[in-house]
Amino acid sequence: MRQKVFLLLTLLCTWCFSAAQQVTVTGGFAHDSIAIGQPIGYYLTARYPENLTVLFPDSTFTFPPFEYISRRYFPTQTQHGISYDSVVYQFRTFELDPVQKLSLAVFIPGAADSLWFACKPDSVHLIRQVNVFPPDTLPVTQLPLKTNTEYRFVRFLFNYPVVAIAAGSLLLAAVLGWIFFGKRIKKYFRIRQLQKDYKSFTRDFSDYISQLSTQFNPLVAEQSLALWKRYLEKLEQKPYTKLTTREMLTLETDTGALGPALKALDGAIYGHLKNVHEPLDSLGKIAEQRYHKKLNEVKHG
Repeated sequence: MRQKVFLLLTLLCTWCFSAAQQVTVTGGFAHDSIAIGQPIGYYLTARYPENLTVLFPDSTFTFPPFEYISRRYFPTQTQHGISYDSVVYQFRTFELDPVQKLSLAVFIPGAADSLWFACKPDSVHLIRQVNVFPPDTLPVTQLPLKTNTEYRFVRFLFNYPVVAIAAGSLLLAAVLGWIFFGKRIKKYFRIRQLQKDYKSFTRDFSDYISQLSTQFNPLVAEQSLALWKRYLEKLEQKPYTKLTTREMLTLETDTGALGPALKALDGAIYGHLKNVHEPLDSLGKIAEQRYHKKLNEVKHG
């Protein structure tokens, strides 16, 4: 029994030695230098008898100090009983060692165990982006820091696209608002203007009446009549200021209280009659009636 075991071990060692002599593995980097995080190619080739099964490292292996990115296999080539396989790997490193080495191996699976055949280590030099590092033991006050308090002008960048979009949006909102609410808006401002004009007229007209009540003055009477005509002209869009009393009465369809009031004022202005309180009061009531009539037309128009 011992002789059989010894014989089996002898045959196994002989086979391993024979296989080792026939398997050739080479590998190396495509470049002699590498930067942090930069990909670098690494080739791995194997020559072996065609009756052997050879396995190359895949993504499940570790490749310190490098990180695996990808690999590319090339078809097996066999000639005169010798097969040739090759793989190109892509690695990268984030280590800071100035010289970094790597050696890969191929594997021949067996019944009891696998044989592996490694290539000679190849090295790359790390390209440093920062060559000077401040010592870690220096206090903050002694760190080689540079200060610059000089004012540096920075040009103002005007955001034209945003302004154009905002202006376009406002313009569109204004157009839509005018389309849907333009009539209401115009009516609102028209009513406000009517109220403002009537308030101003009544204030000034009352002042003239107060002056004439204290002391009669033909000039003040004429000014009060001119004020009343200007107000009616603006209210009804008729040229009252350019018309005489006779022309106004011809133009008007309803002259019930208007005729006597205008004639009485003409007599006061040109005939120096002092009874102007009642005709001015009548003109004030006529102006109020026409104001309310115009206001209702605008509100319900």
